Amino acid sequence: MSQNNGNGAVAIEREAKKLKRGLTLIPLTGLIYFTVCGGSFGIEPLVGYAGPGLALLLIALTPIIFSLPNLLIVQELQTMMPAQGGYYHWIKRAFGPFAGFLAGWNNWVVSWLDVSIYPVFAALYLSAFIPALDTGTMLFGIELPASFLQWLVAVVMIWFVAWLQIRGSRVTGLFTNSLGVFMIIPLMILAALGFYAWFKSGVTVSLPFLPGGEGVNFGSLTAAFSTGLFVVMWNYMGWELPSAAGDEVVEPRKNYPRAMVIVLVLAILTYSLPVIGGLYGGAGEDGRYAVWGIEASDEEVGIVADVEGYGVSAEQIDGWGVSGSSDATGWEFPQIGQAVAGKLTGSTESPLAIFLVTILTISAVLSMTGLFIGNSLGGSRVPFALAEDGMFPRWMVKVHPKHGSPYVAILVVSVIYTIFATNAFEFLVVADVFLQLLVVLAEIAALWVLRRTEPDRPRTKVPGGMAGLVVASVSLAGIILIAFYSQIVEAGWGSIGVALALMAVGGVLYFPIRMIYKPGVPDVDPFEQSAEEE
Repeated sequence: MSQNNGNGAVAIEREAKKLKRGLTLIPLTGLIYFTVCGGSFGIEPLVGYAGPGLALLLIALTPIIFSLPNLLIVQELQTMMPAQGGYYHWIKRAFGPFAGFLAGWNNWVVSWLDVSIYPVFAALYLSAFIPALDTGTMLFGIELPASFLQWLVAVVMIWFVAWLQIRGSRVTGLFTNSLGVFMIIPLMILAALGFYAWFKSGVTVSLPFLPGGEGVNFGSLTAAFSTGLFVVMWNYMGWELPSAAGDEVVEPRKNYPRAMVIVLVLAILTYSLPVIGGLYGGAGEDGRYAVWGIEASDEEVGIVADVEGYGVSAEQIDGWGVSGSSDATGWEFPQIGQAVAGKLTGSTESPLAIFLVTILTISAVLSMTGLFIGNSLGGSRVPFALAEDGMFPRWMVKVHPKHGSPYVAILVVSVIYTIFATNAFEFLVVADVFLQLLVVLAEIAALWVLRRTEPDRPRTKVPGGMAGLVVASVSLAGIILIAFYSQIVEAGWGSIGVALALMAVGGVLYFPIRMIYKPGVPDVDPFEQSAEEE
C-alpha cells in the first residue's frame, strides 16, 4: 500500500467517525413512515384501476403477506448488522462486493427516478392555489410554461431539504414528525366525515369487486391484479431504505424494529380509513369509484374515454359536480373529500366541500414533502457507504464538522434530483418498483446465507424458528414473483427492460470504479461498526 493510499484510508475512517447518532425512536419513526407510506396519497389509482373490492382486499392483505414478512427479514438483518449502508453491507457480506455494489446501485438509481418526482407532485398540488403552475404565465414579456414553473418549485423544495438534511438526521426526523401530524389530520377528518355520511344514510353502497362490475375470470383478474398489485406494493415498500443511515441511529438494534412496527400500524390505518370512508361516504356510489386516480390515455378526450367501458358516461361525471369528463386526471383525495361533502350537504360547492378540498390539498403538499425527505435520506447515505468502502470517490465521505451529516453526498444527490425532477409517474410505478424489489429478493437470499455463515452473531431472528423463516421468505418472494409475472403478462417487458438496462449499467461500471477507487481502501467491517454502537 502506498503512503497516499494509506493516508486516504485513514482520512476516510476519520471522516466516517464524525457521523452523529441523532435518530432516536420518534424521529426515526417519522423518517421510516415517510419512506414506506407518507400518507394516503398515491393509493387512489388502486381503486380506479383494480376496482373497489380488489382494492380493499389488497389493502388488507398486502401488510400481511408483503409488509410483515419484509419487516421481519429487515429486522433480523438490521439487528445483526446495523451499519451505515444497511442493505449494501448485508448483501455484500452474503454474496460478495459485486452483488453488494449492484444492490446499492439499484436503490440509488431508484432514488433518482422516484425521489426526484415528489417535489414535482408537490408543485402539481400547489397549482390549486397558484394557477400559473397549471397554465403557465408571462413575465416581462417572456412566456414561462407550467412545466418550467413546476420545476422551479421542485428545485426550491429539493434545496430546502438539502439544507435541512445537512443540519443533521435528528433535525430532519423531527421535522418529518411535525409534517406527519399536520398531514394526517385532514385525512382523518375525511375518514370521519365519510363514515358519518355512511352511517347517516343508513345504506351500505354495493361496490363491485373489479372495475365496472366486470366478471371475475383469469383475464379480467390478471389485468386488474397486475396494475393494482404494483400500486399497492409501491405504497407499502421501503422498509430497508432508512437502514442506510445505520450509524446515525441511537440504539439501532432496539429503535429500528420498534419504529418499523409503529409505522406498519400507522400505514395500515393511513390507507384503509380514508379509502373506506371515501368509498362508502359518497365518493364510491353510482360508479364514482371508477374515476379514482385514473389518468386519461388520451388527454384531448379526457378520462371519459377510459371509464365509458365501465358504464360511466360523460354526463354522469359532469353531473357529479366535482370534475369534468374532459379532465386529464381523475379524482384524488381532495376531489374525494369534495364528493363526501356533497353527500353530506347536498352540494359539492358547499363551505364544507371547499374546506375539505383546501385542507386535503395542503395535506397532499405536506405528504409529497415528507416523502421526498424520507426517501432522499437513503439516496445520500448509499453513496457515502460506497465511498467509505472504496467504491465511490473518497470526497463523498466528507462529514459536516458541526452537524455530523454526510453533507457532500447530500449535495451531490440534490444536484441529481434537480436534474431528474421531470420524470413521469407511469414509468416510475413499474421500473422503480422492479429495481427495488430485486434488492428485496437479494435480501431474502442474503438472510439465508448469513444464517449459515454467521450463525452466532447477535440478532432478533424472524420468529417461529426455521418454519417462520420459510413462511416469511416464501410469502415475500412469492408475492414479488407474482407481481413480476402479472406485470409482464399485462404490459410486456417495456419498462422492466429499461430497469434491467439501468441495472446492467451498474454492473459494467463496477469494474472501472473498483479499479480506480478501491486500491488502498480496506473493506468496511460492518460488525465492527455495529460493535462501536454498543
